[in-house]
Amino acid sequence: NMRLLVLMKQDFKNLATNPTIFTFCFIYPPALIFLFGFLFSNLYGSDIVTSYDFYGVTLMFYMLLGTITITPNTFMEERVKSANLRIAYAPVSRFTIYISKILSSYLFMGITFTLDICIMQICGLVNYGGKEHLLNVLLLMYCMLAFSVTLGGAVCVVLKSEELTNKILTIIATAFAVFSGIFFPISSLGKEVANFANLSPLKWVIDCAFQIIYDGVSSTYIPIIACLMICSIFFLLIIHLFYRPEDYLK
Repeated sequence: NMRLLVLMKQDFKNLATNPTIFTFCFIYPPALIFLFGFLFSNLYGSDIVTSYDFYGVTLMFYMLLGTITITPNTFMEERVKSANLRIAYAPVSRFTIYISKILSSYLFMGITFTLDICIMQICGLVNYGGKEHLLNVLLLMYCMLAFSVTLGGAVCVVLKSEELTNKILTIIATAFAVFSGIFFPISSLGKEVANFANLSPLKWVIDCAFQIIYDGVSSTYIPIIACLMICSIFFLLIIHLFYRPEDYLK
């Protein structure tokens, strides 16, 4: 579909030329991983898992979840409203409009995060599974990204408010991160809280990634991928039901 490709090209360009989004997706991940890895290197005495390895996985997937606040920008950011106005009155189906924004967001973030992971793996800064398991880790990342992109889009089309959407999505991402054990051991808060933390999809993905990298296999790999894709399809259905181009022209 030529119209879809044209819209995707424009949406992709808007993301790539936004300094904040480009920095968050491409520059920020390796910088943050290097900083945390350096600051906490003394806490990791093992040659098997270094501080860079630990934060390379945990922070990368945390930032993948953080991309839920980026998709709404393709719908509601101030500088794309004029383009949205022209598209809304053009002979283009609403499916083509919203799927363009979802696909362009997914492709842009997929490319930038893949480059980050491959660069850090090749440079030896972070172990993402090497030649044997890197593709499995990347597939897990792509499924997590699909979950994040579609979740951000779903909340966006339901609330139809950029400020409220970003506030709620930031709270969701922070809650998932806290209960995934990125910042401190959840077990220290008690058994009840630890059990509740098991509901965090971010914790599932991070635990699974570590199992793949260091054990070469994970019994939860296929179930987690299936769960993330089912959730993504559900969020896409919500977007399809609630999206109206005219809601984003004010």
